[in-house]
Amino acid sequence: MRKTLLALSLVIGLFNAFGQQSTIQCKVQKGTIFSDEAKKSTMAMAEDDGNGGVVIVRSYLEGGLFNIIPDGYYFEHYDANMKLIKDYKYEFKNGSIIGICIKGDNVNMIAVEYDKKDKAYIYSAIPGNIKNLSFTTPKELFRIEGEDMQLYVSPYIGNSWDPERDRYDKGAQIIFNNDKTAFAISIDINDRDERKEMRKIYVYDANLDLKIEHTFRRDIKDRKFIFENIDISPDGSVAYLLGKAYTKEARKKNDGGKYQYELTRITANGSNTKVFDTEEHYAKSLQIVFRKNTIACLGFYSDRKDNRFKGVCYFDMDPVTLETKIARYNPFTDQFMTDKYGTKKGGELKDILFKNVSLTDDNSIILNAEEYYLSNAKGWGPQGIDNMYTSYSYTYNYDDIVCAKIADNGDLVWARNINKRQSTMTNDQYVSYSSMVKGDDTYFFINAGDKLKKLSKDRIQFSQKAAKKSNLNIIHINKDGDIDFKELLDDKNNEVPFMVANGATTKTGNSIYFLGQLKKKKQLLKLTL
Repeated sequence: MRKTLLALSLVIGLFNAFGQQSTIQCKVQKGTIFSDEAKKSTMAMAEDDGNGGVVIVRSYLEGGLFNIIPDGYYFEHYDANMKLIKDYKYEFKNGSIIGICIKGDNVNMIAVEYDKKDKAYIYSAIPGNIKNLSFTTPKELFRIEGEDMQLYVSPYIGNSWDPERDRYDKGAQIIFNNDKTAFAISIDINDRDERKEMRKIYVYDANLDLKIEHTFRRDIKDRKFIFENIDISPDGSVAYLLGKAYTKEARKKNDGGKYQYELTRITANGSNTKVFDTEEHYAKSLQIVFRKNTIACLGFYSDRKDNRFKGVCYFDMDPVTLETKIARYNPFTDQFMTDKYGTKKGGELKDILFKNVSLTDDNSIILNAEEYYLSNAKGWGPQGIDNMYTSYSYTYNYDDIVCAKIADNGDLVWARNINKRQSTMTNDQYVSYSSMVKGDDTYFFINAGDKLKKLSKDRIQFSQKAAKKSNLNIIHINKDGDIDFKELLDDKNNEVPFMVANGATTKTGNSIYFLGQLKKKKQLLKLTL
């Protein structure tokens, strides 16, 4: 009896650390167990069908120890009760899919293929229909001469490159805007003569109408300009490109990072660029956020090193002139330090990785991140120019969740730290987390062990177990920054573990979808808030 009371008091204390007894309402629906030939499968996207059902798109890998490019996609149409209506397997043999665009019943797979005869990379859209899950002849969008493409070498094949064999290319990226109404394809161009920064930008709307074709040039060595990210206006008529430049002027700074950020506004008629500096601070990277009447850039800043963070920085720009209207450097709050260290006087945060940025109903920004780093370099595998086998392997660490809310004026409303410890040397889909915003509330979905570790100052830490023995938890942060949590699924009631790192949400609705997998056995999970 005494042990029971002690355990009960501990549970109550842990709940009080994050708030009162959880009142989270979350509907859980599971699909039927199924199997297919894919050794590895990952949730790519989900889209409402307009009748309460959903179309799920999964990428798959069928073989190859070091194959990281999908071999194809599964398209699966489910009704409102998670019953499979129709499915279709699309195998892409001569290239790779870089993105998928869905509008209504129409779907377009954006693909790239290397044409040996023409020695060119051909970017195409493969049109299809969600209702009958059929696809037609690819439509060419544009092509890039092979010698113009800036290629990035796969670490698995040394410095060799074979488009047919490896299909590995980071020189091209596809970026969708938040509403999925337009997308940009950014191509890093090889400036063979002067080695200057050069990039081709193509922007299309959801109907595949070309809105922008632009060549971005910067009079600086390619290696001294870091492309950060792109965002696109809802109608696709404007694209914003953010870059980080190491210039002669920036190197003369006495304090802060020896670099400057550059924001470029691109339209069909041209471009204009503005430089903004992080002054005496450091900011390892920034993220663009497109919202009504403004463009914002935000991230984490430090006062002494690029990866030792003290707070959240925010820059608000005019969407046309790009003039900086607001610049804020918000130190982490006392509440955040208490969450993290158990005291208001904590240390610095290291190795923070952006996860996502969302907007709330009141136009505030929710910034989600995670402590991520590599450790324990040992083992074996192919490495080096001549593809010789050399000792190496890594443990991938996914630790605390960092969440911050930034008001419309750039002030930090609150910041919270959720303590967790997770690591893996193999499949990282079962660790880390997915999140979604509903109204002014933020939700996180994580796998954790049965026991919560009690830390000092009535804090808790989510612990880790093997993927197939993990429990699925939901963590809720309300508009005021208060936290509570709830266990949704116990591993004893699951036939497969769910890959929480890759949840997919639809454009509308309050649901998030996860894929569960144990060897070839698979299951779909729908959680509705």
